[in-house]
Amino acid sequence: MDNEQSINTALDLGTWLGRKQAFGAMAGRCSAADAECLRKMREDKQYLALGMNWEEFCKQKIGMTRPTADRIIRNLDEFGPKYFELAAVLRIAPEPYRQIASAVTEGGVVCNGETIEISVENAPRLAQAVESLRGAVPAREAAPPSQSLSTTLRRGRKAFGDALECYSRALREAEFDAERDLIRREMANQRLLLELKMR
Repeated sequence: MDNEQSINTALDLGTWLGRKQAFGAMAGRCSAADAECLRKMREDKQYLALGMNWEEFCKQKIGMTRPTADRIIRNLDEFGPKYFELAAVLRIAPEPYRQIASAVTEGGVVCNGETIEISVENAPRLAQAVESLRGAVPAREAAPPSQSLSTTLRRGRKAFGDALECYSRALREAEFDAERDLIRREMANQRLLLELKMR
């Protein structure tokens, strides 16, 4: 690879990383806002105006199962919006988050006296902080490998589905063709990455 090609590859990589960071930040805020909307609709029983119960409304109007909607609302009730922001950056599940929840503040994740802002740019530092904080908590007995793999795959599919839903929403709201093209390319890139990881 010659020098010019190396520079072009590095620039292209930088562009994709920047896009991933922007979409990651947006995904966390979208997920928290989605959870707030779900909770409001369920609490106010607005779905009754359509002659539906909560389960029917979830399936027909929201496009998810009632247990999934209830789980999202439970996570919001227990952890607040910061869970969704951190989960968009680190893909952290509720149980590990529960172990470190006391260290998550409005300013970020507090570890060893330092507050690390929740942002994609800080993902490596956040991952290290979460690992350190979780190491200070006694670990539960590990699940059998097959169950762990199954759980990991299920969570991966769920996270990918959530990201696609967020991209689709952004695509519908995009005002310019250039924004739509960017979102479509990012969606295609994420699908390709998932397919490669599943092989």
